[in-house]
Amino acid sequence: MKVKNRLSLQFTFMFAILLLVVLTGIYVLVEHNRLKSFMNKLDERAVTVAQFYLAEDNLSKDIFRQVAKKFPQSLTHESIRVYDDKFNSKFTREDSISWKHDFLSQIVKKKSIHLRQGETQITGIYYPDNSGNFIVVVSAIDDRGLHDMEQLKLIMTAFFISSLFITFFIGRIFARISLQPIVSITDNLKRIRASSLHHRLSVNQAKTDETDNLSSAINQLLEHLEQSFESQKSFVANASHELRTPITSILGEAEITLMKERSPEEYKHALLEIVGSVERLNYIINSLMELMQTNLDNKDFQSIRIDELIWEIADELAFKTNTDPVKISYDLPADQSKRTLQGNRQLLFIAINNILKNAIKFSVGQEVLCTVSYKNQQMVIAIKDTGIGISSADIKKIFQPFYRSTNALNFSGYGIGLSLTNNIVKQHNGSIQVESVLGQGTVFYVYLPIN
Repeated sequence: MKVKNRLSLQFTFMFAILLLVVLTGIYVLVEHNRLKSFMNKLDERAVTVAQFYLAEDNLSKDIFRQVAKKFPQSLTHESIRVYDDKFNSKFTREDSISWKHDFLSQIVKKKSIHLRQGETQITGIYYPDNSGNFIVVVSAIDDRGLHDMEQLKLIMTAFFISSLFITFFIGRIFARISLQPIVSITDNLKRIRASSLHHRLSVNQAKTDETDNLSSAINQLLEHLEQSFESQKSFVANASHELRTPITSILGEAEITLMKERSPEEYKHALLEIVGSVERLNYIINSLMELMQTNLDNKDFQSIRIDELIWEIADELAFKTNTDPVKISYDLPADQSKRTLQGNRQLLFIAINNILKNAIKFSVGQEVLCTVSYKNQQMVIAIKDTGIGISSADIKKIFQPFYRSTNALNFSGYGIGLSLTNNIVKQHNGSIQVESVLGQGTVFYVYLPIN
C-alpha cells in the first residue's frame, strides 16, 4: 500500500473514532433529554389525573375547569390507574395495566417513581387528598420522541458515512501535498548516476524543515560517495601504474636479453635486474594484501604494553639501519593499566613502524624524536622529524593509497604505508593528526584510546 493511501486511511480512522465519540455523545444527550422531558409529561399527567378524579372539591372552579380541559388530552398508549392507600383500585380504565403491590409499596415509600419497560415509560406518584391518600400510576409510549430519535439516528449514520468518504479523499489530497517534497527528492535522486555524483539536492537555507534536513543528509551521503568514488578511481589508476612499472621492466629486460646471444655475466646481470623488479612487484602486492586486510573487521585484540611495543619497533629499525635513528621519550603514569591498550599487536607494529620509517627516510640522517604520553584516557604517540615537510594541500591526501607528495618523489616508496597506517589506527578507534612545515619537518600524532 502506498504511503499516501496509508496516511489517508490512518487519518480517516482517527477522524472516524473522534466523530463516532461526538455523535454518540450527542445521541445519548438527546435521548436523555427526551426521556426526561416525557417523564415530566407523565408527572404532569399523573397530577392532572389525580386532580380530575380526586381534587374537585379542593380546587377553584377556574382551576378545575382547566384540569378538566387538559384531562382528555391523553398520551399515546396511555394507561391510568388510581389506587387508595390500601392498594385497592379506584379509578380504572378498561385498557389500563394493573400494578403489583410491591411496586405500589415503593411509590408509597418514595412518594414518586419513574420507570421504563421497553419503550413504555411509567410514573407513579403518591397523592394525599382530604378524602384519603391515593396512588396514581400513568404509563405511555413517547411515539413522537421515538420517531424523532430514529430520524436522528438515520441522519447521524448518513452524516458519519459521508464524512468518512469526504475525510478519506481530503486526506489523500493533504497526503499528496505533504509527500510532494519527498516525491521531488526521489525524482531528483533517480537522475543521479555514478557519473553524476556531483549533483546535489536543493536545500532551503533560509527556513529549514524536515525535508530540508533529509536533503542535507542525502547531500552529505552523496559527498561521501563522490569522495569514495574519486579515491577508488585514484587507487585503481595508481595501483595499475605501480604494478605496470615492474612488469614492464621485467618484460623489457627479458626481451632485450633474448634478442641475441649474451655472455654469462650479461645473463646474470639481466636476471638480477629481473629479480629486483619481481621483488618490487612482490612488495607492492604484499602491501596491497595488508591494506586489504586492514579494511576487514579484525578484532583479534590483546593487551599491549605500548612502551614495550615502541622499544621493539625502535630495536628493529636500529638493527636494519645499523644506527640508532630514533630517540624515544616516555611521559607515562606509573599505573601499568595506563600503559596498556587493547589492540592487534602485529597491525599496530606495522602502523607505527611505517611512520617511523618515513620519518627516518625523509630526515636523511637527522634524528627522529618519538614521544609516548598518556592524556585523556588515550595514548598519544608523537613522531617528529626534521625532513622535507608536507604542504598543507598534500596533508589531506597523504592517507590515500599510492598518493605521494611531489617533493617526496625523489625518495623510494610506493605511497601505501600511510594509507595502511591510517586504516590500522581507525580499526583501533584511534586517529592521526599531522602538523608540518615545508622544509622544516613533520609531526605525526597518533591517538589510541586505552579502552
